[in-house]
Amino acid sequence: MLLVGHRGARGEAPENTLGGFAHLRQLGIHHVELDVRLSADDALVVLHDTSVNRTTAHNGPVSGYTAAQLAQMNAALVFPPWPRVEPIPRLETVVAEWPQLKSIQFEVKSASQQTLRRIAQLLTDLIQRYALGPRAIITSSDQAMLAIMQRRAPQVQRGFVAERFTRGPLEVCLSHHCRFLVVNYHRCNPTLVARAQALGLKVSAWTVNDINAARRLQQWGVDSLITDAPSLLLKHLHVAPE
Repeated sequence: MLLVGHRGARGEAPENTLGGFAHLRQLGIHHVELDVRLSADDALVVLHDTSVNRTTAHNGPVSGYTAAQLAQMNAALVFPPWPRVEPIPRLETVVAEWPQLKSIQFEVKSASQQTLRRIAQLLTDLIQRYALGPRAIITSSDQAMLAIMQRRAPQVQRGFVAERFTRGPLEVCLSHHCRFLVVNYHRCNPTLVARAQALGLKVSAWTVNDINAARRLQQWGVDSLITDAPSLLLKHLHVAPE
């Protein structure tokens, strides 16, 4: 079973920042999940929310700022004390600084069709440029994004992000030729895990920060755990950091 850092290592370092990703590398973990947004000047940037309000001292939608403007913000604002300013990074910077990457889940949030198509194009270009190949997984709860990726770049792995009460997650995975079921861990049970794996799917459970839950999921054969607390899980689970 693999450990995947959630937004880097959200519980241990500022989320979706270069500092957070460096912290994950220091633990020896080279599997990561992060969130992808589009800036005003058509650049892929790494941020979870639609706006910059929660993680910086600024306000407004991510799409209202250029990548250069986002790079002037401090995304470590809600993680005191943190010794450095952590700008909202370009996605390409994250990938370029991490040649040891073993897997990366690019989560794309719901957006307009036009925005999703542009993100799909830019992600496909980035995956090719950095030869990420089988290390890259584009994940989304938005089936429109999965469909766009299936048409544009069927060779790129896809994962359906299933919420706790999502209906028919396995059927959705099959309809969009996904390789991964990325599922809220509260939704997991041995039957779902076994059925998914029998269909050739890898099961990635999120967001697992509790040791007892992690051990239970490990017993069920989940392929990977997405966690805010990688140090804690490394300490208490019998897993290699990979």
